[in-house]
Amino acid sequence: MVVVFTRFPIKKEYNEEYAKHIKEAAEKHHILEQPGCMEVKLLYPQNVPNSANNNTFTIVTGWKDMKSFSDYTQSEAFKKSHANLPSREWFASKPEVEVYEVIA
Repeated sequence: MVVVFTRFPIKKEYNEEYAKHIKEAAEKHHILEQPGCMEVKLLYPQNVPNSANNNTFTIVTGWKDMKSFSDYTQSEAFKKSHANLPSREWFASKPEVEVYEVIA
C-alpha cells in the first residue's frame, strides 16, 4: 500500500473557505472511485498549546500500490480535480506532496 500526504499551507483567514473547497472537490471528483484508491481523508489543521501554529491542511490518500497512484496522476480525473484551484492568495506557501510505502 502507498500513502500520499498532500499538504496545503493556507493563510488562516481562508481556513473556512479552503475547508469547504476541498470537501466539495473530493465529493465532486469521486477520488475513492478511482482504480486502486483505498481511502481519502481530509485533515483540518489543529493547534496545541506551546507549539508552533499549524495551518497546513492535509489530504491523505491510500492506494493499492504505486502504479495505482501513478495511473491516477495521469488520468482525466486528476486533471479535472486540479483544474479549479483556489486563488493563490489563499496559500501561505507552495503545496507539498509526500509519498510513502507502508512497510508494517
